[in-house]
Amino acid sequence: MPYRQQRQLPWEADHHAPTITNFGDQVFGALPQNLWRQIEPHFVKDVALRQHSSRLGALTAFLGHHAGQEDSGWLERLAEAAVLHDVGKTRLDPTILGKGRDVSSADLDHIRNHAPLGAELLETHGGEPFGLAAIVARYHHEAHDGSGYPHGLIGDAVPQEARIVALCDVYDALRSPRSYKHAMEHDHAMRIILGGDNRTRPQQFDPYLLAVFERHSAAIAKLYHRN
Repeated sequence: MPYRQQRQLPWEADHHAPTITNFGDQVFGALPQNLWRQIEPHFVKDVALRQHSSRLGALTAFLGHHAGQEDSGWLERLAEAAVLHDVGKTRLDPTILGKGRDVSSADLDHIRNHAPLGAELLETHGGEPFGLAAIVARYHHEAHDGSGYPHGLIGDAVPQEARIVALCDVYDALRSPRSYKHAMEHDHAMRIILGGDNRTRPQQFDPYLLAVFERHSAAIAKLYHRN
């Protein structure tokens, strides 16, 4: 399937209404064969990661649009980058990745390496068309207050696309079940994102994006439910 074929964006532009989408599957299905071969075994086996990645495409396009971006081509590239943000996890030791929160500092360093590994994978096997996806893969764990990784960037030094994906990534992580926790309801996840807890602080997010996220909370809950 040729790369960059026209795809339906994961939201309804006329009324900004969330719609059920197979955008994530379209992204995976249109990848160059040399790139898809690198990640296929992991994404086929790890259904949770594939579903997380697909949901992030929908959430990110929605937030990017409501944050003021009207260019449908840019939004499509952003959503595609969100789907591919965690490809670096295909290069990690699955035993360490499966430990959940029971990890050592060395394990944590290994897991955090998925950000640069993902960028390198996309640059090497995807090339220039995946430049934005590589940026998002590398920087989606950076934080607005400088507490993120791998570089500890602050504020606008974090690329805008990565800031959008970072907020959506935390929301989906809170909403999703893990081996060490139950899935959260939307309202609970929003309270943590907006007020913080022992792991998440609102200061780690772009304040403008956080305000947009809060303003469209009900629509985001509906989008998540339908995807």
